Amino acid sequence: MPEPDSTSLIDIDATFLPIEQMRQISRITRLDGAHIEGEVELGETHWVYRQHFPNDPIFPGTLIIEAAGQLTALWAWSTGQRGRPRLVRAGAEFLLPVEPDVPRLKLEATIRRKRNIQFAHVRVLADSRCVATIDTVLAVLPPA
Repeated sequence: MPEPDSTSLIDIDATFLPIEQMRQISRITRLDGAHIEGEVELGETHWVYRQHFPNDPIFPGTLIIEAAGQLTALWAWSTGQRGRPRLVRAGAEFLLPVEPDVPRLKLEATIRRKRNIQFAHVRVLADSRCVATIDTVLAVLPPA
């Protein structure tokens, strides 16, 4: 699990994000109306590279989609939504591989809300190069 980051605009540990290895977002760096930006800490020592194609390591697209969903969930949290976030749909286009020499991913999202549903368009950047675009639909269900 990423270490808590005091520079994050949202206390991620206080939200409804997953824990340990499933937590992708390390910090929120911008939160402004319909826009949110966050980062995923990577680097050569990230746990995934030992497990995902260890002889030809790349960061899995599924975890990039998960990061986009988590960013969308954090935006929902910031607007006061509480409950159980569910990623109900995602569409992704992967443009470049993310290899171990990439220190972090930056995610930039524009989100609109309709009731308890969030519609996000997320750009994923590595070293200022766009490596993926992801469109997510996330619902926040009432607490159990």
